[in-house]
Amino acid sequence: MSRWFGCRDGAGAWVLTVAVRCRAWISPGPVPSASVAQTYDRARASYPQKAVEWVLEPVRLSTDTRVLDLGAGTGRLSTVLLGMGVEVVAVEPDEAMRALVPAGATALAGTAEQVPLPDQSVDAVLVGQAWHWFDHQQALAQVRRVLRPGGALGLLWNVFDDRVPWVAELVAASAAEDRLSAMDDELPYEGEPVSVRREFPHRQAMTRDLLVENLASRSGTVLMAPEARQDLLRRVRDLAPAEAFELPWVCDTWRARLRAPRL
Repeated sequence: MSRWFGCRDGAGAWVLTVAVRCRAWISPGPVPSASVAQTYDRARASYPQKAVEWVLEPVRLSTDTRVLDLGAGTGRLSTVLLGMGVEVVAVEPDEAMRALVPAGATALAGTAEQVPLPDQSVDAVLVGQAWHWFDHQQALAQVRRVLRPGGALGLLWNVFDDRVPWVAELVAASAAEDRLSAMDDELPYEGEPVSVRREFPHRQAMTRDLLVENLASRSGTVLMAPEARQDLLRRVRDLAPAEAFELPWVCDTWRARLRAPRL
């Protein structure tokens, strides 16, 4: 099973899901963009610092290190990077999402296929929960263009840790594809630079209400008939612990390094 758990409609529009932020909503009615962004930001799991540190191992970190958060969404990954003391440029096409990027990062409008940065201008490119909706060949060309020689590319996906029995029931009830049992070593793209993979377990502070809100925002849930949707959300509420709890995730992480040119 690969990591492509977004989907398109027949016209090529993207669906927003709980684990995958894509380009547009498909729903029975209009969805306010600002509301979507706020829900996304509130419900998203962050990324474990150990995973980000591993991705950046090939880079000699300093306060001058410049990292591109590509497809940044509301800046969950940017927040982790800022906490590590590096300069962050967050590129995100959606205005409402981009408005929530933390103030410490430079937020720019743009896409993976048209990155608004000069050649060899960043030391690393990180992509959280978004690579699967890029045009891979165009995105790789842009990554190679903006990375400095020896720079790092990191791809990160948070997936449900369904080794935990009640989480396994949760993903089965919601037909979630972003689960650990569905992940494998299939490369996320073809060609250079070659990626290697590691998994980083972590946990997200959660409540029953937030989990229901989280699952309700998934494309599959949005597109359900109202009665089926309510049945699913009741099932999610029943499965979740009554008190505040920690939701187990695994950060499925890939790292590659751009080779320095031969002199």
